Amino acid sequence: MADPLTPLQGTIEVFSTSIEQFISALGKGISDAQRALDANSIQTQETLASDPVASRYGLQATWYQFPRAELNLKLAVSVARDASGPSAAPSAVAAGPRALLPLMIAQPVRIVAQPVSASYQTHFNYDAQAASSLTISIVPVPPERTGISSQQARLTPDAVQAAALSSAAKFLTVKDVRNRIVPAATDAKGNVLRFDINFNGTAGLWYVLQYAPSDPTVSAIVVAVDDQTGSVRIVSSP
Repeated sequence: MADPLTPLQGTIEVFSTSIEQFISALGKGISDAQRALDANSIQTQETLASDPVASRYGLQATWYQFPRAELNLKLAVSVARDASGPSAAPSAVAAGPRALLPLMIAQPVRIVAQPVSASYQTHFNYDAQAASSLTISIVPVPPERTGISSQQARLTPDAVQAAALSSAAKFLTVKDVRNRIVPAATDAKGNVLRFDINFNGTAGLWYVLQYAPSDPTVSAIVVAVDDQTGSVRIVSSP
């Protein structure tokens, strides 16, 4: 089994590949790195929004991105005929080079690239000065904006509170004079409880917290409510 801490374990060096596969692999590598950065920011934002102290200050996670990726590569480039393409007809071969030329032009070809690495130069005795240069710029394009602002909430705080209290999270609740279920003001030990509702417009999530500010040993209860669907996800509950 491959070690997850060693991402290159089990890989085999490939000396040549098609140019489109080579460029696609470069783009995928940058995309994977960006996705890892985004996942880290999402996790940080959830930690901030679900923390009883940090959530009071409206702190936002820092988001990182590659504004532009410049790749300057040294490649040994060659042109190869696609084996799946049509072969020359016998009549054309018999007619001579002039009749064969249109068929040769019509046959599909592929550009094959070999990264000029130290192992490639050693294995093939290749002169690096003969390599071709390939410069690629990968620039992020902002997504198309919709008419709905990411800061506008569809649900109201009352609806979010009702969804949170009706979930499986173990919120401490009581009934008010109208026989409605509302958050409890204190717990069994007499600790004063806070009940906070925070909206993250970027993520489209409401975070509902119940905790005892004077007693950090009391585990905070945190749920995330989706603003579009109203579904509840338990983040922390005893």
